[in-house]
Amino acid sequence: MSPIAEFQTSQRAARPGDDGNHNDSAPARPLVLKARVAASRGRLTRELAAGTEPSCSPELALRASQLTSNRLRKQVARTLRRTVSEAHRPRLTRSRVVIINRSQVIDAEDAINTLIGRLGDAQLVRAEGMALAELILTDVDMSQLYNAAERGALRRQLLVATKALDIAPRTEGELAIAA
Repeated sequence: MSPIAEFQTSQRAARPGDDGNHNDSAPARPLVLKARVAASRGRLTRELAAGTEPSCSPELALRASQLTSNRLRKQVARTLRRTVSEAHRPRLTRSRVVIINRSQVIDAEDAINTLIGRLGDAQLVRAEGMALAELILTDVDMSQLYNAAERGALRRQLLVATKALDIAPRTEGELAIAA
């Protein structure tokens, strides 16, 4: 028996109230769900960023839990810190890596630091805000972090993402501003 199978068997036996009747497809359900979420990660992130409630589907709920995890919060904060650091370094002349929009980053540095601070505090965060923050970092085609944009565009995106992290529901006026 493989070590993984032994581990799963020992975990089943260790469950309180276990009657020994196991549905062999039960462990596969979470794996199927994780696979569906992995395959639809970008779409699910965009839906959450647009304000779709995580409770609308198991896939959205799982993606929301991934986005709001402490691990991802630390990863996003670390990436934002590196982005600010990169913006203050001399430009590389020939590079195959994605180049950030340095002027947008420097202009939005205080908003970036505010977002970093919010990600590092102990308060819970909403999936919508984390999805917005992730899209700022990962959507190379649309994010003002990488593309030419009017002055202050990245700052505005960051402020919306930071506000969307808050657990308190937004008012209709705030929703109009975010749109």
